[in-house]
Amino acid sequence: MELRKRFAVREGMEYEIPGVADRLPYFLGSITLLGIIVQILTGIYLAQFYNSDPASAHQSVLYIITRVPLGDFIRSIHRWCADLILITVTLHLLWVFWRGSYRKPREFTWWAGVLMLGMIFLLYFTGTVLPYDQAGHEAMAHYIAGARGAGFFGAIFTPEFTPSVEIISRLYALHISILPVLLFALLGVHLYLIRFLDIHTHPGEEEGGSTFLKHFRRMLAHGFLFLAVVGLLSLVWPTDLGHPAVEGVEVTKPPFFFLWIYALENWFGTKALVFGPPLIYLLFFLPPLLDRKQSTLPRDRKGILAFGFAIILLLLVLATYAWFAPAQQHLM
Repeated sequence: MELRKRFAVREGMEYEIPGVADRLPYFLGSITLLGIIVQILTGIYLAQFYNSDPASAHQSVLYIITRVPLGDFIRSIHRWCADLILITVTLHLLWVFWRGSYRKPREFTWWAGVLMLGMIFLLYFTGTVLPYDQAGHEAMAHYIAGARGAGFFGAIFTPEFTPSVEIISRLYALHISILPVLLFALLGVHLYLIRFLDIHTHPGEEEGGSTFLKHFRRMLAHGFLFLAVVGLLSLVWPTDLGHPAVEGVEVTKPPFFFLWIYALENWFGTKALVFGPPLIYLLFFLPPLLDRKQSTLPRDRKGILAFGFAIILLLLVLATYAWFAPAQQHLM
């Protein structure tokens, strides 16, 4: 109670918010934030035993699985939570897009969210490389091929940029320090703008207000449900570890979230690594610039909604195609 008074916890959470914000879609952002916190805590634990040297990386992960107390369970939580975070943050972005909450004056709130989406995808990608099994090694080989294909702009991401440090060690540094710092900087901007500009509503939704304190309690309930799902998945389907990497072999496919890139590689080769992801990613910055209509109601924004969901459908079709297509050689 004394701490509450000193830090004005209750008073700081009693501000009013629209009652519509207590619906499930509005908790997707907070669930994603909770997942990020879980990733940090589990990542700190795993980092105590991981060795980013190429000769030892795979063996250190095997040690985590077989010898470290709760190592296999913590690693599975780390991986399953990463999968679910990508799902919740994507659904959150789609909900904001559907509601038109990127419109003036919330353009920078949207752009900060899109940048965070990019950071989360990069965190996921760098995490897949670190076990240095066959899948991780092939992912890193594609990363290097894309960086080299970008010429001057990708030079900093190639092994030749710093010959004294192995590329996997640099990706590990990205994963545990640079990307998390950037992510939380963007998160601070994102949360500040939400608080400053309030939650976007449509006409008639301002009634039946609630308070953030009540919203926070529901937020915790949804968060605990999320943690329960992550824990159950980790117990039932522990994350596996592939065989040690073999140079010059391509026998794996990327995780589902990156399969659309694999499909483009099937058709255009490694050039797709240079143009595909940046082009699709840049499209996510366009809605505030293209949608200038007065109304934010979905029925008044059919054109921009059709444009957005056509892109999502395209990515799903590409990923589905790559899922069923036989594995192909892209680097040789």
